[in-house]
Amino acid sequence: MFERHIADWDNAYANGANIAGSDRWPAAWIEPAQVFRDVLSTEGRARLDMCYGDNPRNRLDLFLPATKPKGLVVFVHGGYWMAFDKSFWSHLAAGAVDRGYAVAMPSYTLCPQIRIGDIVKEVGAAIGKAAAMVAGPLMLTGHSAGGHLVSRMVTATTPLAPEVVRRVRHVVSISGVHDLRPI
Repeated sequence: MFERHIADWDNAYANGANIAGSDRWPAAWIEPAQVFRDVLSTEGRARLDMCYGDNPRNRLDLFLPATKPKGLVVFVHGGYWMAFDKSFWSHLAAGAVDRGYAVAMPSYTLCPQIRIGDIVKEVGAAIGKAAAMVAGPLMLTGHSAGGHLVSRMVTATTPLAPEVVRRVRHVVSISGVHDLRPI
C-alpha cells in the first residue's frame, strides 16, 4: 500500500514547503484581486461581502458579466482549511465573467475554529445563496481544500438542496486534497 512509503505525512501535505518561494505568492495575489473587485464595483457588477450564514466569515462575493449570466461558476479557495479568504482570488473570476458567467467566491470559517464537515455545510449554504441569485447551470471549482469542498457537493451526503444539485453541470477540483485519513 502507498501509505507505507511516506514517512512524514505532515511534509507530504505541506505543498508550500515543497515549492521554492511559495511564501511570496499570496502577497502577489492581493493587488490584482483588489483591482478586479474595484473595477467591477465601479461598473456595478460586483456584489461584495454578502452574508450567507451566521459566522463572521460566512460572506461571498458575486461578480456579474456585462450581459445576462449564462450560468454560475463558484470558486472555493484553498488554504488547507486554515488560511486565506475570498479576497485573495477575485481576479481569477475574470475569464468566466468575460465569457458571460457570474462567479461567486465564498469565504468560510477556518480550522481549528470549525471542523471540516461543518465547512462543507457552510460552502453548501454559500452555493445555495448564490444559486438563488443566478439562474442557469452551475459549475463548481475549487483549489486544494476548496477542491475537496466542491467535490463534497456532489456526494450522497451533499448539503445542497436537490434543486441546486440538479443544476450542477461540472465540478473541477484543482489540486484537491481528498484523502483526509492522515489528517
